[in-house]
Amino acid sequence: MRHFFTVLLLITVLFPAWAQVEGEVIKGQVILADTQSPAVKVKLQINGVTFTTDREGYFFVPQGQVNDDTMVQISDEHYHSVVLPLKKGMVIALKPMHDDVGTIVLSLSELDADDGETQSTPGLLFSSGDAFSSLAGYSWGPYWFRQRGYQSSYTQVFMDGVNMAHPEKGYASWSIWGGLNDVTRNKETTYNIAPVDFSFSNIGGATNIITKPSQQRPGLKASYSLSNSSYSNRVMMTYSTGLMDNGWAFTVSGSRRWAQEGYVEGTSYDAWAGFFGAEKRFNENHSVQLTALIAPYKRGQQGATVQEIYDLKDNNLYNPYWGYQNGEKRNSRIKSSMIPQFVLNDVYKINERLKLKTAVGYSFGKEARTALNWYDAQDPRPDYYRYLPSFQYQQGNDIAGDLMTELWTNGSFGQLDFDHFYQINYNSIETNPDGDGEITGARSHYIIERRQNDIQNLDINPTLVWDVNDQWKLTTGLQYEYYLGNNYNTVEDLLGGDYYVDIDNFADRDFTDPDMASNDLLADSNIKQEGERIGHDYDAVINKASWWGQASKSFQKGSAYVGANLTNTSMYRYGNRMKGLFPENSYGKSEVLSFMDYGVKAGGEYFLTGRNVLTANGTYYTQAPYFQDAFVSVRTRNEAMENLVSSNVMSGDINYYYRGERFKGRVSAFYTRISDLTDVISYYDDSYNNFVNYALKGIGQEFSGIELGAEYQITDELRVKAAGTYAQYLYNANPLATTTVDNSAEKLSEGEIVYFDGYHVGGSPEIAGAVSVEYWSKNYWFVGLTANYLGKRYVTLNPARYTTRAINGDGYTFHPGSSEYLAIVDQEELDGAFTVDISAGKSWKIKDYIFRLNLNLNNVLNNENIVTTGFQQYRFDFLEGNPEKFDNKYYYAQGFRAFLNLSVSF
Repeated sequence: MRHFFTVLLLITVLFPAWAQVEGEVIKGQVILADTQSPAVKVKLQINGVTFTTDREGYFFVPQGQVNDDTMVQISDEHYHSVVLPLKKGMVIALKPMHDDVGTIVLSLSELDADDGETQSTPGLLFSSGDAFSSLAGYSWGPYWFRQRGYQSSYTQVFMDGVNMAHPEKGYASWSIWGGLNDVTRNKETTYNIAPVDFSFSNIGGATNIITKPSQQRPGLKASYSLSNSSYSNRVMMTYSTGLMDNGWAFTVSGSRRWAQEGYVEGTSYDAWAGFFGAEKRFNENHSVQLTALIAPYKRGQQGATVQEIYDLKDNNLYNPYWGYQNGEKRNSRIKSSMIPQFVLNDVYKINERLKLKTAVGYSFGKEARTALNWYDAQDPRPDYYRYLPSFQYQQGNDIAGDLMTELWTNGSFGQLDFDHFYQINYNSIETNPDGDGEITGARSHYIIERRQNDIQNLDINPTLVWDVNDQWKLTTGLQYEYYLGNNYNTVEDLLGGDYYVDIDNFADRDFTDPDMASNDLLADSNIKQEGERIGHDYDAVINKASWWGQASKSFQKGSAYVGANLTNTSMYRYGNRMKGLFPENSYGKSEVLSFMDYGVKAGGEYFLTGRNVLTANGTYYTQAPYFQDAFVSVRTRNEAMENLVSSNVMSGDINYYYRGERFKGRVSAFYTRISDLTDVISYYDDSYNNFVNYALKGIGQEFSGIELGAEYQITDELRVKAAGTYAQYLYNANPLATTTVDNSAEKLSEGEIVYFDGYHVGGSPEIAGAVSVEYWSKNYWFVGLTANYLGKRYVTLNPARYTTRAINGDGYTFHPGSSEYLAIVDQEELDGAFTVDISAGKSWKIKDYIFRLNLNLNNVLNNENIVTTGFQQYRFDFLEGNPEKFDNKYYYAQGFRAFLNLSVSF
């Protein structure tokens, strides 16, 4: 396979192109309006072809590629977009946007999201000159809007040509480079499968963050920010040399964001970031760049809960994860990460039309989160269903229900009781086996457990770009990735005890043989101290090699492209512990799972006139399942899913653009069909009275809708922007589920039909709209007002509720159409949300110093009843069929949010 990929690249490299640009050219220049200096490396779109300004700000367009109504367009998030008729000798003055105009202060629930179903990453990345993309990111992103409804794994994020996606989960986490705003502003972006020069792309688009020091603004910039959201303070400083006469360019940047307590009670925030970039330009044909960055953070998490508790506390931002310890607040769920990233980038222009770009990335480090764990003790979670007044009332215990209501409402109950945990541990004096001897002391029945993943990741991505002639362009590349992730647990805090006994709680309950309960038969002892490993310990090993290529041809009235890719993915689990329940199938190497995937895409654009453009894109590809969905119980054993296959993706969109001097707009229609998805979830199943693994195969989803973005420049200073989408994100198949007991591998059910067909995927608004009015003064101040609406928002589903087993239980049967039946199978639609945002800013120049002041006010109406997302709990009452016993859980958005930023640059 390696030889196959190598030959493909060598054939392309060794096939030379010697065509030269001939004929007359149209010359123009782009300058910065505030300084009158040349705008370097600015990209211009002219009849579907991209041109770039040189070091003096000039651009050159062959006369043969233009006609009388040709327009030149510049869309850059740092400047106001420009659409003008192309003329010889024209000078375009770019007006800079104010820094941090669109800063998003994320909610804790977004920061704590683990999976691509909840992350609103596209909103964070796909901000550009396009009205729809900018409003979708900055105005809708905080409310978990996902463009076109796709999970984050369908959006590619690169940094200097290296894929930033987590190989186990499939999506990129923005927190890896969080706090490095100054050096990550430059991007190549597409919001769909359209061609890019660094990847085959994906249906959710692709972004390449460019950190080249030579493209950073020369000089020093310092800023300080105040916020009332996840963090309270931010300091940031960046210095760039620009490209010096000796061919070197350097950039350094650093920041810190922190809060003693965020807007959610019991949460804290402490994040640092550092960046170093060095670039050496040997000549006009060859440059090398080294990028190093690190963004460690540590923050307290927020938990979702049921509406009953929010009402009892009269607080939609209630957080069950914290409690008092010796009179001070302590959060049991602390999320942390420290993953340094290194990228080496080499760009070599072989000749005027042939360029080889090679990116090598390496990252290592750790990500972790803590949580309570307990053995033979009361459930410590304050929002445990048995502690709710409703549970007592359902049991007929009215007196107990009234008492619990009083305790919840007067503040006597509702948070973790760390002092109680310590007291239980202090008083639990026990003697337990310790290797060949015994240990007597305070056995911890409550501990804080640390769940950690130590990673190493290597990426090698050579890409060849060949401008065959003025019409043809070929781009091809190889991508190789090796990933090693060591997933394990440790004892973080014994909470006053002397030791912890590392055993499987469910196995200890179900089996009399003590070896069955052991988490590691190879260990000398099950007695563990703080810092020692407990529970599971395994390696995820993933190798991925791919080739991709695309060819495009420009015509007088448009362009067309075709592309293809081939990807081989192999993965296996390596168990580092021999679990007593699975001595033959937990330790050592699992079978190697291998998938060969392919994809094709095609599309183009047609210029009806210089201002009216039609584009279309279509693709079909297969995609290997992610590691976390490839094993029945990845924590405990090497058992892979049976008959595991790649998913299939078919997608297309049609877009109409109007690019006038004052009015610009886009209307898009899209349709995507995804089939053969796999998902593995684990939860406690009351019908089986056990912790189970619920594996679904054959999941199908369908995404369709329209998008509208428009901008009208009423005057040179006043403009109006609008954006909207009307879409539908549905399941279109009934997957089959297999249930296995987590502590025995016994199959409890196989081929159980999950009736998902026709239900909403949930998690993201299907209707969204925004109207924005902005005034940009010639004296460099601005003010903007945006009104937003989000609707058709649905909770995500628990698959077990959509089975025959949930409707016809052991002690009940509900007939279709009955109120009991509908209570189980209905999918809750969340209320629509209306918000108003205000932004304002001012910049001024004093000698060589440029000062900028920006203020963002979000949700100024202080609407505190907006649910950002909700989900059906995986646990369900199979004994009585009562869905309210384990009711839906929700995250709520913050009310009024403010962000103030002051910066100075020189």
